[in-house]
Amino acid sequence: GLMGFGAMIFAAFLAACASTGGKAPRMGEMLANATGQNGRACVRQSDIRGYGVLKGDVISIDGSRAYYLATVLPGCNDLRTSVASIFNGGFGEICGGGMDSLATSGGDRCLINKIYKFVSREQALAVHKEAFDKREALK
Repeated sequence: GLMGFGAMIFAAFLAACASTGGKAPRMGEMLANATGQNGRACVRQSDIRGYGVLKGDVISIDGSRAYYLATVLPGCNDLRTSVASIFNGGFGEICGGGMDSLATSGGDRCLINKIYKFVSREQALAVHKEAFDKREALK
């Protein structure tokens, strides 16, 4: 009957939602799980030797003595196209926690959500890849 048809449509709708995966965990959560860190690491602005944008809108930062991965709060649109980012933080450092930001070349001001610290670039990139791949599998 009609009720059975409605239930089928609803089930199909739910399946469609599940397959598009709107609710995969954010990269910040994935990195927190992978590192056991709270995401509130700080990096001195004078120590920043370079940075790049990785998959999942994660920023890799070469902090000369350590390597960092940072995530930004939603609403940061031109992170990928950003050639020159200006990190803005108090006391000459930027920290995870949503208080510090970076300005992109497109004029976007992106709030930094989490920063995770690593001993090396290799370790940071390996953890990022593992977290990103796990997140993709959950989508």
